[in-house]
Amino acid sequence: MTGYNEEWVVYYQYLEGLRQSGITNMFGASPYLAGTFNLHDAQATKILVSWMENYDELVAAQICVRD
Repeated sequence: MTGYNEEWVVYYQYLEGLRQSGITNMFGASPYLAGTFNLHDAQATKILVSWMENYDELVAAQICVRD
């Protein structure tokens, strides 16, 4: 069992790409996520919080790559 939602991997990967691009501070990333995937703001925020809270686990699972 993981702390992150396995159905959200594509969103986590998008957020990782956004982080690496430096386009925005990640605290402001939910509008990018919502716009790209046509999500409601609340859902995008929930996904972003999950990405932040589970980042170390996502790196360990090789879903995200720490610089």
